[in-house]
Amino acid sequence: MNTSMKPSSYLAKSSTGKMRPKVRNVFISFLLVFALLLNLAVLYKKHFTQCGSETCVPSRVRFSVDQYIHVAFFGKYTFKNMKIVRGMANTFQSILENTQHPIYLHVLIDPNSKLRTSRTLRKVARSLRRGLNQVTFYDVNDMAEQNKAAISLIRKYFFSKDVGRYKDDIFFLTEVFYDAFPKRLRKVIFLDVDLKFLSDIRLLHQEFDKFEPQNVLGIGPDLQPQYRIDFAKYRNKNPGTSVGSPRPGNQGFNTGVVLFDLDRMRNSSLYKSLINDTALDILCKKYQFEGYLGHQDFYTLTGMEYPELYYKLDCAWNRQLDVGWRHEVSKELFEKYHQCDGEIHVIHANGDSLLKDAKL
Repeated sequence: MNTSMKPSSYLAKSSTGKMRPKVRNVFISFLLVFALLLNLAVLYKKHFTQCGSETCVPSRVRFSVDQYIHVAFFGKYTFKNMKIVRGMANTFQSILENTQHPIYLHVLIDPNSKLRTSRTLRKVARSLRRGLNQVTFYDVNDMAEQNKAAISLIRKYFFSKDVGRYKDDIFFLTEVFYDAFPKRLRKVIFLDVDLKFLSDIRLLHQEFDKFEPQNVLGIGPDLQPQYRIDFAKYRNKNPGTSVGSPRPGNQGFNTGVVLFDLDRMRNSSLYKSLINDTALDILCKKYQFEGYLGHQDFYTLTGMEYPELYYKLDCAWNRQLDVGWRHEVSKELFEKYHQCDGEIHVIHANGDSLLKDAKL
């Protein structure tokens, strides 16, 4: 018998049934290579979105803080309010559907709502094959506590009557975003969660470049005659005044979409001087104004006296659908407030209006 001959079973096992060392090493090497290739494939899939013929941004590529478009919104009460959840999901989806620019989310939230909000945002991102890696959740209750004095002051002048949801601290916080957010955050777009974007949010962000030197934030007009009514006492005593009249900057502001230049707010002695009991008392008495909508009233009133603080954002970036004040004035006058010409970029379903009913 030729002793150099090996039985065919040698390729698998020795006579004891165990794999020989040489074969075992080859087998282990094969498994290691296979595992490496599998991991590379998984990482590739995770790191890159699939955007057809469009240029895609790797979802986990790290950008410097200023390369993102920073977007902030309130997610409070999502743990119990499905209307907020659905609105937030639809708003975020419409943003992602219209841009490939990297987005950094800043979500102001109560602790009970963090899990549901996080799951909802990730579900939306996954449905569009996008990453959701840059998001910071802030405890809005802590934010309110840290800015308690400012919130109490603003509430004193801009919550003269209880109108339901506007009693929450979140409607008195945006005025001091420059303190509430970390100093490294320089600019942020604040959004309601009942919006639908029709255009790239990058174009909205470019509005920052149009600010005049004294502008600290950009905000669009309120598209109803609400402030005509709210300034009625002042208008009656000052015939011919432009306060509350149907023209941008005079008809009042709407806070559904606001561009905050936080650095400019921090550096504006004029703006910060308005977060002051004496200053607000003087303005409210001068204009005979009794506010009840929190931050929206604050920006409207201070904008009447100091228009240079506010960049007038075109109504096309906050095309409100609410027509709740249409019976307070004539039809012709209402249309002067409510009209918004040109291409619409963002639809705002405020006042319980419905996006599906939008007539643009």
